Amino acid sequence: MSIKIQSNDLKDRQKALHNSIESLMTKLPEESATRKQLANHRELFDDAVSYLSNSDQRLAFIGNIGTGKTTAICHLLGLLDGEEPILSTGSGRTTLCEVEIASSSQLEIEVTPHSEAEVKSYLTDFAQYLLSDITESDNSESFKLSAEVERALRNMLDLRTSRTKNPEGKRITTDNAKNFAANYQSVELLTEGLLKRIDYTARYQTRFTNDDGVDQYEWLHTTFKAINSCTHPSVGLSKHIRILVPVKLFDDINYALSVVDTKGVDQTVNRADLDSCLTDNRTVSVLCCRFNEAPDKTMSGLLKLAKDAGLSHRIAKETVLLILDRESEAEKVIDIDEPVGDKTEGREIRAEQVVNDLRHTLQLDNLDVRFFDVKSDDPKQLNKLLVEKVSVLRAQYAQNIVDIEKAIVDIETELVSQSAKTAKNQVKNTLEPWIKKSQGCSPALREYFLPLINDIKNKGTYAASVRASVNRRGEWHNLDYYQLLATGAREQVVDQIGTLKDEFIVLIDNMLSQNELQPAYALLKQLKQTTEKRLGDIYQKAFAKGRAVYEEQLSSDNQLWNGLFREWGMGPGYKDRVSGNSETWFHMRKYPEFESSVTRQVVEEWQRYVNEVRDMLGAE
Repeated sequence: MSIKIQSNDLKDRQKALHNSIESLMTKLPEESATRKQLANHRELFDDAVSYLSNSDQRLAFIGNIGTGKTTAICHLLGLLDGEEPILSTGSGRTTLCEVEIASSSQLEIEVTPHSEAEVKSYLTDFAQYLLSDITESDNSESFKLSAEVERALRNMLDLRTSRTKNPEGKRITTDNAKNFAANYQSVELLTEGLLKRIDYTARYQTRFTNDDGVDQYEWLHTTFKAINSCTHPSVGLSKHIRILVPVKLFDDINYALSVVDTKGVDQTVNRADLDSCLTDNRTVSVLCCRFNEAPDKTMSGLLKLAKDAGLSHRIAKETVLLILDRESEAEKVIDIDEPVGDKTEGREIRAEQVVNDLRHTLQLDNLDVRFFDVKSDDPKQLNKLLVEKVSVLRAQYAQNIVDIEKAIVDIETELVSQSAKTAKNQVKNTLEPWIKKSQGCSPALREYFLPLINDIKNKGTYAASVRASVNRRGEWHNLDYYQLLATGAREQVVDQIGTLKDEFIVLIDNMLSQNELQPAYALLKQLKQTTEKRLGDIYQKAFAKGRAVYEEQLSSDNQLWNGLFREWGMGPGYKDRVSGNSETWFHMRKYPEFESSVTRQVVEEWQRYVNEVRDMLGAE
């Protein structure tokens, strides 16, 4: 698809289309189906203009900790000092937060830091860990911060672990943070002591520039490392890092494309940041995996998350499965009973295995599987592929503009065309049974908090993550009460109306294959596009409402969180106690009343959509 529309043409074409539609509407009765079609065309046209008027697009690299995302990104973008990736600071558990890279006129790093309250939560976690030997030696479910966060906190506190050797040559390890904690008798007092020592208000700098004229890649490497590890005395604990580089990262594009290195996946893929990557129609998600593990649990989990969000029709267009191979792994793939000995053939076999695996487990087809070896592959090929993937997204909206302009011209002709009336009447007759069936559908949500409860006690969920979430009143990236409630609600809605949607799309596609219905093709495409848009909106509204109805009462319930806080250190079974007490909260708060308000919204939105289809067809 190569259609391109200049941004300065968009407003003129939009104005011309609006004028054409207004002129046609004056010739039509108020309840005319054609009038409904015209209003819908105008909305879809305005959506396409809005999308193309915004030049921002993203590539989001997602994968497990230590998969090699950062190294791959550096090679992809040419951010190398010799052969060394400029942004790489070690192997695994080094990237503190999400890092975004974009082109700009000058070299700059922008930091969005955690607030002092958020840092205090981390220090509470750290204090819990430091005093654990003393106060919680009976707890078999040990608590520990992630390595990258602990490293950053220790650097800010200047309480690192030091290693020396005694005269006999034996290594001696001194934990200065543990020594500091020995002077405090409680987690609360130690947290205050740590907060005072860190002097967070002095760490105010959020913008860093190369003012001394140092070699730009040398400056970028050292400054990023200092920000990421918090060894820079003026930087806070980073929540998001944006790197602006004065180089062209991608060729032959007329839009702004940034690259996002997401925080490595650890335990769960159901994180708010990853969900937003998958649901954002401006983002192509690059799911990274090691060669011998593909498709790993994370890659499969992300695709399932997308499917459960009602995005099955978008996955092939907006996702790339990037397998990062190395050390001749492809050549060692076994075919029948011996290694293939050929890189290309080995990759083809592996790609087929991955596609078949995901087709079997998730019923997904047309997945885009690619390979990249940073040591031997030309990064320009991957760079070009990813650009094409994003460009196709924009081209689709440009195509929508052209299609709608043609549809308006056709409608003017069709008003006096008998063949068009006959074709549209056949479309109406074909879809009327579906409309009646859909009008009788009344989706209802039931106990959508249960996935949250199950996740708390899941074997794959660390007690440390439960503890961190409790400490933050449910808001923690690896166990987010509100994210799990939102996705639980959305998944039930997708499950209940997704089948009807699929039936509708099959009917539309079948009619699009019938030559005698060609005069109604524009209407059929319009109905398909409207369905994808409306149901996508319903799913995301269920997601937002599913979170919102509980959030205020749940987050503000001091009795609940204080009670859950005290469960730590009470012996084995911590996760079971937290999950049990959390489930009790939902039952005590009469969860059906909360969920009924989400159901009402979904039912109203669904019926509005079905009625819109009916009105566009002129059906009874």
